[in-house]
Amino acid sequence: MFTWRSVAFLAPALAHAGYIALGDRLPQALAPAIAVSIYVPLMLLQGLGLPVFGAAESGGWPGPSLLGWALLSLFWLLVWWLLFAVVIRLLSRPT
Repeated sequence: MFTWRSVAFLAPALAHAGYIALGDRLPQALAPAIAVSIYVPLMLLQGLGLPVFGAAESGGWPGPSLLGWALLSLFWLLVWWLLFAVVIRLLSRPT
């Protein structure tokens, strides 16, 4: 059912999703990278006028809305798919 290509694509995508899901349980050194991987794409999508952030608590950063999480998932799946497609193309070139 799964080929090596599908496993090679899903492994980094699922690892990335796992790091996001672990949140506060990760080492503090990884927190900025995880926050950037969430908020930068959402800020770009918010610039397009999409309501990707939920209501913010007083003095805090707003969390992603349901639409925000869905679009964030699609964004990163697309990024991983494009990266994987480029790597496969480079590796399959005849020498």
